[in-house]
Amino acid sequence: MNLEPDDDQRLLRDALTRFLAQQLPFEKRRTMRDSTAQLALWRAADAAIGIGAAALPDSIGGFGGGRVAAMIVAEELGAALAITPYIDCHILTAQLLLALGESARAAAIARGEALIVTAIEEPATRGDIGAIAARATPADDGWTLAGRKIAVAFAAEADHIVVPARDAEDDLRLFLVPAASLAGRLHAYWTIDDMPAADLDLDGLWVDSAAEIGRGQDGEAALQAAVDAAIAALAAEAAGLARVLLDDTLLYAKQRKQFGATLSSFQALQHRMVDMLMLREAISAAAMLAALKPGDAQATAAAKATIGDALRKIGQEAVQLHGAMGMTEELRVGHYFKRATAIEQRLGTSDLHVGRYSAGMAS
Repeated sequence: MNLEPDDDQRLLRDALTRFLAQQLPFEKRRTMRDSTAQLALWRAADAAIGIGAAALPDSIGGFGGGRVAAMIVAEELGAALAITPYIDCHILTAQLLLALGESARAAAIARGEALIVTAIEEPATRGDIGAIAARATPADDGWTLAGRKIAVAFAAEADHIVVPARDAEDDLRLFLVPAASLAGRLHAYWTIDDMPAADLDLDGLWVDSAAEIGRGQDGEAALQAAVDAAIAALAAEAAGLARVLLDDTLLYAKQRKQFGATLSSFQALQHRMVDMLMLREAISAAAMLAALKPGDAQATAAAKATIGDALRKIGQEAVQLHGAMGMTEELRVGHYFKRATAIEQRLGTSDLHVGRYSAGMAS
């Protein structure tokens, strides 16, 4: 198998790397806690390079790059610590809408005309869509929803939100809810990695019957496949984070002196940095595996379990080898460590995905 990128893939990576280096230097990034500015940067990048459509099929106006293009985009966004709706909107939700036959909505995402996110997490889900407990009850030519969704990225900025809930028979139903109908039900906040997010209070929310876009086993399978595509992109983002964490640590170790010698000259610290390098390579390999094997639940589960443990260890080592400076606002390391912590918890922990992998081996 040829794992070398082709010309189009190299051009995509190079163009995005240059754009982010020019438009999102770290000093700008660390002060950017403004969703309007974050979305403006994302839209500028999308308009200049077409990254929002890079992975989507050409049948809806995308460039047909698939998961490899998604991997490239997510990795470079991760390396720049860019805060964007790319994974939540252009990967997870776009793939879900495509699988459910909502190609017009997916095409609007590809064109950059719609921001749609999916509200998966609840207090007890932790990435497991089988644990979704929000309820949908038939009422007046529509449905009345109940329950709570948490940590929905860019929810307050979205045009629509896909809300999964279960009916009386415990079948999953998927509703495309206009953001306007959620007025007063969104409780917005910032996560530790400076991502805008919100909790949704669904109790008593009525939605029209036309809002239902999927149901039953087909809907649940489509949602799981979309989540797996998002996990593959998260793995790629983790590879970008790991690259910067290691590079910054190596540079610091070569410059910082103790007892008249640079930190990089101490053999014990050299061994720890080699361990970081091996973990970084494991993350990159896991991201590549998930990208090259779409539809393989075990490959996706293996990737998420790998990055959860490896990225945490890289982040911890980077912070510790920097000493107290590692968590200061002025250095990148602490900011990247916060994003690494958020990725570890997103869409299922390592324990959950080790269980998924084991279940696949047994079946």
